[in-house]
Amino acid sequence: MGKGRIAGTWLLASALWVTATAQAAEVPVPRTGYTLQADVQGDGPTTVIFESGFGQGGGVWKGVIAGLGADCRCITYARAGLGGSGSDGAAKTIDAHVADLDAVIETLAPGRTVVLVGHSYGGLLATEYARRHPERLQGLVLVDPATMGQRHAFMQADRARVQADDATLLSMLPPALAADYRVLIAQLDAPTAATPTVMPDVPVALLTSTHVAADPFVFEETAQGKALWKAQHATLFAAFARGTHRYVATGHNVHREAPGAVVQAVREVAGAREAAVDTARH
Repeated sequence: MGKGRIAGTWLLASALWVTATAQAAEVPVPRTGYTLQADVQGDGPTTVIFESGFGQGGGVWKGVIAGLGADCRCITYARAGLGGSGSDGAAKTIDAHVADLDAVIETLAPGRTVVLVGHSYGGLLATEYARRHPERLQGLVLVDPATMGQRHAFMQADRARVQADDATLLSMLPPALAADYRVLIAQLDAPTAATPTVMPDVPVALLTSTHVAADPFVFEETAQGKALWKAQHATLFAAFARGTHRYVATGHNVHREAPGAVVQAVREVAGAREAAVDTARH
């Protein structure tokens, strides 16, 4: 996996970008030992939950939220230790982050199905949430997501480069984020992380970036890394029964470079579930 793709380029500036979307109402989500800060904007019939990349806050989705307009009730939040969200001081595992995401959904959309949108590491969390709580989802939008198996593929291709990328990132990140990253790579380096999983029958829209950097900062931005990235996404998409997989001519931050592509994906998965319900009724 390396630092570029799971962090949304893993740049420290991006990791510290936690500005909330304008005119959003702040809502606390209590957890044991800390409180998460969520922001709610709009009051449309479709509830959309956004899960950001590693170290990023909800402000990165402002272009997408603006594009959705009055159609949706949009909810963003900062994970534990980021922005206005508190922390109990413990490094967070994937399971802990999925549990926090579940708390956000249960608190702010009780009894409702939602469209869950995840980017990079947030895409991995969204995928894991879908596996565990498919009944809560109207649809799933994965924006250049990290995958459980990608780090195994990247290490096999160029172990030295991936480890060098890890060392560079750890030298840049604040201590709390560095602790989270160490826990994360330990989980993704485990043998079980490479085991394919069957995904639930929920509508999915998967967006894969195609840009290869002229001066790659990390392995994933090289031609070899991008080919493996595409292969990981093809495998992930094959685990779903229905949906769309599109390639987007952008870098990793698809939602910032081409927010309209994410807006279209949200509307498609929301409409797919509604069409299925109408068919069942008739």
